[in-house]
Amino acid sequence: MTKIRYAIIGNGFRAMAFLRIGLVLSAQFEVTSVFFRKKEKAAEFSQSHSVPTALTIKECLSTNPDFVVIAIGRAGNTEMVKRLIPYGIPMLVETPPAMNLNDLHSLWDISIKQDAKIQIAEQYFLQPLYEAKLKALKKGILGEVHNLSISWAHDYHGVSLIRRLLGVGFEKAQINGKNYQFPVTVTDSRDGIKTEGEVVMAGRSRYSIEFESGKVAFYDFASNVQYRSKIRTRHLNIQGVRGEMDDDIVRSLTKDNQPLVQTFQITQDINTLSTYSINLGGECLYRNPFARERFTDDEVAMLRCLLGMKEYLLTGNSFYSFAEGCQDNYFFLLMQEALKQPHVAVKTEVQPWN
Repeated sequence: MTKIRYAIIGNGFRAMAFLRIGLVLSAQFEVTSVFFRKKEKAAEFSQSHSVPTALTIKECLSTNPDFVVIAIGRAGNTEMVKRLIPYGIPMLVETPPAMNLNDLHSLWDISIKQDAKIQIAEQYFLQPLYEAKLKALKKGILGEVHNLSISWAHDYHGVSLIRRLLGVGFEKAQINGKNYQFPVTVTDSRDGIKTEGEVVMAGRSRYSIEFESGKVAFYDFASNVQYRSKIRTRHLNIQGVRGEMDDDIVRSLTKDNQPLVQTFQITQDINTLSTYSINLGGECLYRNPFARERFTDDEVAMLRCLLGMKEYLLTGNSFYSFAEGCQDNYFFLLMQEALKQPHVAVKTEVQPWN
């Protein structure tokens, strides 16, 4: 497999990011077609891109992609996956795969019966800074990690990071949650910086998730302001028996139990402003082989998903399995249930994908 050939089903922001990666790295990737539901949008797309368009699934797959990227928005994922399974084409599916537990179970059952090849495009743990932090944890700098507080990524993405950072896999847990409303001034948006001084009420959800191993996650996120705000930030605090990682600062112990304070140092490529490398102390924990391509950290993570699909097709080794994506999805659904009954612990149960 010299080039990775993939078709894209969808034409929104995420789909276009997968398209841009393929076009920029044309020596490694080839986008065989982009699927559109409406003829007018397909014609408009064709005027500005050299990539073929398709108006039917059959036409899309006739370009012989190695796999299909499904990026049509959360509400359409389940039905599109079901439509594609009979074709036997491997799929890279955007999160979440389903909107409710019944659909999630149905999708899992069908995928098992028909031996579908599905991976999930969960990218947060593949972003440069999280790659570096996960590597530091794997090296044992904090000793055994037992709890964390995270205010970084929404919903199932937050669940994915929690499970990875704590190393809890598919453990059962109990979830307590409550939603709060606080006023906040709007300072940023998809359209740019806002200076009108508009004040809105923003929901802030707080959870405690206690896993059966005794590890605990405290999750806190204000989904409508956390990503785009000049006066709200995101945080991550991880505590282990021999240290603490508090955002970019690591406090730990040396082998002879002397206190040590280090900081993650991020170097950007001066020409592209992309992350070039990340060091902790004197050790390089991450180096970006695509730093010259002007990719954002999120695009780098999406690129890693595409490379993960290549590895999956060649070796069968998952980079983010359908089972992992289902577990993240399941936890998120129960977290929503916990918000509806804030004084009752919602308990997870063993699921078919466990």
